[in-house]
Amino acid sequence: MRLIRHFAAARRLLVVSVMVLAPAIGLAAGCSSVRKAIDNANASAAAYSDLQGFIRDQLTTKFGRSVRSVSCTPHVDQVLPGDTADLTCVVVFTDGTSYATPAKITDPSTDPDIATESFSFNAPPAIDITTAPLPSPAVALAATSPGSLLLAGNLAPVLSKLTARFGSQDLIVQMAIYPGEVEAVIAGNNGEARAITATYTGALTVGSLAAFEGPRHGIGFSQLVPGAIQRLTELITTKGKVRLGSISRFVLTNSLPGGNSGWTIYLTSGTTRFQALVLGNDPKIITPSSTHDLE
Repeated sequence: MRLIRHFAAARRLLVVSVMVLAPAIGLAAGCSSVRKAIDNANASAAAYSDLQGFIRDQLTTKFGRSVRSVSCTPHVDQVLPGDTADLTCVVVFTDGTSYATPAKITDPSTDPDIATESFSFNAPPAIDITTAPLPSPAVALAATSPGSLLLAGNLAPVLSKLTARFGSQDLIVQMAIYPGEVEAVIAGNNGEARAITATYTGALTVGSLAAFEGPRHGIGFSQLVPGAIQRLTELITTKGKVRLGSISRFVLTNSLPGGNSGWTIYLTSGTTRFQALVLGNDPKIITPSSTHDLE
């Protein structure tokens, strides 16, 4: 397999050439099991299937992206010598993001007995950490634990460390507060952001700078009030009739009605959730059938 990189029109294309010997298979009339075996072999060896496997492999090995699925249409079984087939492929990553790319399968060979498949597709767009889903926490801690970050006394020193590290000029564009860990994305006013992880033990991991374009909404560090998190936790357990151990995380939401920022509080199971403004006021319970005030 020979890999060649091409750059054209500001888009990076990946191309590979694969030599595939055309199989010679005899079919006995009336033998359904043989037909089925041949149909399965043809499907697995179809050109579009080869392309899907190539895209998955390149995204995994060259770009370090975890791929959930690749689906290319139309389903091209074979490309004739000297011909090219145009397809559209949809890639879904395991983090829930996706992108669509045009793709080509070309057979530049003139030998009718040997098929040379050449694949090309567009590289995925760069990951925008300000909008990409936050990672799941690496540290598991129950909300009932004495060290839980849902308690103001435990959350305060973690947020103080973040404030000292980033300062008042930076913006928190994403944040999830778990009992054992805080995941966040902090953006500066220079079009660059960092992903951070802070655990209940005091460990702080700061990612590399990543560029983004356009304005972003978020909150300042002065709007992070540990007491508001604890108060909402207590309100959910008392008024919302939820066990403390069932609270999963507080997620920063920058698109509440009126353009306000606030918290969406998720439980470990079920579809019921809670929501409040960032300082803890106007708490609500949200179920599949209704939304009403919590106090």
